[in-house]
Amino acid sequence: MTNRFSNSLNRCLAVLLVVFAFCLGQAQTIDNNPLVKQEILEQVTAILSKNAFVPGVDFSKWPDFLKAEQGLIDASNNDDEFQKAVNLALKKFGASHTILNAPKTADLRLTGEMVGIGISTRVVPDGLLVTRTVPNAPADRGGIIPGDTIKLIDGKPAKAASAIEGDEGTDVTLTVAHPNKDTEDYILTRRKFSAIRPEELHWVTKDTVLLSVNTFGFSYDRKRVSEFMSEAQTAKHLILDLRGNGGGEIGNLRHLLGYLTPFDKPVGTFIDRSIADDYTKAIHGDIKDLAAIAKWTKKKLRPIVDQNVPIFTGTIAVLIDGQSGSASEIAAQGLRDVLGSKVLGSKSAGAVLVSLYVGATNGFMLQFPLSDYVTIHGVRLEGLGVTPDIVVPDTGLHPTLETDPVVQKALSVLEEKKG
Repeated sequence: MTNRFSNSLNRCLAVLLVVFAFCLGQAQTIDNNPLVKQEILEQVTAILSKNAFVPGVDFSKWPDFLKAEQGLIDASNNDDEFQKAVNLALKKFGASHTILNAPKTADLRLTGEMVGIGISTRVVPDGLLVTRTVPNAPADRGGIIPGDTIKLIDGKPAKAASAIEGDEGTDVTLTVAHPNKDTEDYILTRRKFSAIRPEELHWVTKDTVLLSVNTFGFSYDRKRVSEFMSEAQTAKHLILDLRGNGGGEIGNLRHLLGYLTPFDKPVGTFIDRSIADDYTKAIHGDIKDLAAIAKWTKKKLRPIVDQNVPIFTGTIAVLIDGQSGSASEIAAQGLRDVLGSKVLGSKSAGAVLVSLYVGATNGFMLQFPLSDYVTIHGVRLEGLGVTPDIVVPDTGLHPTLETDPVVQKALSVLEEKKG
């Protein structure tokens, strides 16, 4: 999750993104070039040592973590291999939002565009199970649907989704088994497509509306959400679907909360270096005691109120899964704490740190944490996640609303609450 509260931070990030966008066109790749590798690592080291902060995490250990993975880093021949090796070292901090992105990955985050056929899969004993298809991407246009199983990729057993990747304009042949056991071959041309999933509003029943918010990132559409929440005013129940939402901007999170919670009911507290330092100077307390720091500071996370759209007054249920992270976890737990909303689905990611993206030279970008977060009750979500009130196993597929077990369970819970 990225922090946009500070104007100075906004300006800094804007400059960095402009510089990065320029670098994408100019960037070198690793290509087993030790000089390029060293430039990137020096930049990562400088950023972590000067700026990264999580209470209780010692970022001065970075040289030791880096040394432990030096063999893999030296052996890396391309951007992907180098990115994986460095991220193994970064993972040793045990803090989320501490990731090096290669140019291809970073470009996806900035533009929402990628090259491929547009499917999500998971490995199963007999191949790759298709769990989602991107609307209008090659797989969707070709007729592949969730529930299909990819058996062969270019005639070879389907063991990893990476085998489907390739350059724009090239073809891939997939042998696919449908749920009815029929097998069919598809020749698909890899194309550039948008991975952005816009917000959606569906009337599930005459009294219940479902709002799907797939990201709080750059593609979150405030106008669209405002229009949806205006339409939802006549509903008695709201199902907020945050499954697959990995988080995004704090400002967008506050925008959504503005339609659901009152301003005088904060949902939690961000604890950055400044707050932690002020606390230790004033109280001489433990910097790791986040609950005490949150109770001491007056800085709280509050919604942004839309004067044109009233706050929703019906009952709310929130849906989450293992891919719900950061801002999504804050929203789910906040609505449960403040409104008593029921949370359904499966346990969330437990990745709840405020972070920033900066250029790390040669088209690479580093995401690093700036602050931690605790709920209004002083509970730290990082590494813990949000456990649903009602666990509904994730099938891994993306069914219709009528066959979605989590949506149907939420409907029954809301009806019970009404009764």
